[in-house]
Amino acid sequence: MDVVFFVLDLAVLYSVYVILASSLNLEYGEAGLPNFAKAAFFAIGAFSVGALSVRLGAVFLGMALEGDFKLNSLRWAMSVSQSVARNPFLGLGIFIATLIVAVLVGSVLGVLVSYPALRLREDYLGMLLIAFSETIRIVARNYDPLVGGTFGAGVVDFLAWAGSPLREILLLFLSVVVAAIIWIVYYRLSASPFGRALRAMRDNELATESLGRNIVKLRMMAMMIGSAMASVAGVLYAYYVGTVNPDDFTTSKTFLVTLMVIIGGSGNPYGPLVGPAVYLAFDRLIQFTKQRLILPFDPNYLSYIVLGVVLIIVVDRHPGGIVPEKPTLTLPRELRSLLRQRRVEETWNRQ
Repeated sequence: MDVVFFVLDLAVLYSVYVILASSLNLEYGEAGLPNFAKAAFFAIGAFSVGALSVRLGAVFLGMALEGDFKLNSLRWAMSVSQSVARNPFLGLGIFIATLIVAVLVGSVLGVLVSYPALRLREDYLGMLLIAFSETIRIVARNYDPLVGGTFGAGVVDFLAWAGSPLREILLLFLSVVVAAIIWIVYYRLSASPFGRALRAMRDNELATESLGRNIVKLRMMAMMIGSAMASVAGVLYAYYVGTVNPDDFTTSKTFLVTLMVIIGGSGNPYGPLVGPAVYLAFDRLIQFTKQRLILPFDPNYLSYIVLGVVLIIVVDRHPGGIVPEKPTLTLPRELRSLLRQRRVEETWNRQ
């Protein structure tokens, strides 16, 4: 059973990190927007679950929630989960509703955050986004009705009807499927004219504007899609952990995802698959060995030291990451038209 939970933990966290890395790679790797508020949009997805899962369950069940949310959310979550164990559709409805709300809120805030990106230099934009991320976390930490403040909030187990170990298998399957869908969407966007326009904007904004592309719209779309993706990751993470605490979404989460993107390969669609795998491999290896080593410092800092060394080595030996970005090769319009015409003629001759 320990092996099952180890695989579950690894697969769910890998899925969450793939989604986060894909979202940041779209914004930074493709569009050149340094989104240092990634932890905020990750938190928005989790906060949507923490704030709504219990309340939606109570509304569906006609259950009155009396008392302080901060003190009673865990008890209420357990009560609603018991009802979900008897009614699978209730759990499915709660999951879908919280997912939709998280995506909508993340998208809207992503659009709003994109406006400063139109006027600020990258360094000032980075500072502004870090401040925005910390503001979201501090508000959630001090406004108890949202997610219970420092106590955190309980989350309804929407798979309570499945029982163990089927519940764990379904959660693993759901996480992998959602991550695969998000990555495929990102891959298709990267290979589309939209993705090529983002890379053109990243490399030369003036030239992109001269070709008739709307820079404002491109930035807005990149931030909106990337923020929605990060919110989906927050939803999966909240349902997996079972509680939501604002202190889990510090700025270090943003830098962790940035580390994965840099190691994997910024601007390459396969980078978000490689970066999280490398990080989790080192992280689990460090967690397994650090308690067995006698060190002259706190072993909890070992992971930061090792990951820092890995980052330095990758940047020095492979500046573009393990999977560097490949140049975009686009055929001239006349050649594409000629090839298309020849393909039609060959099809007609075979018929």
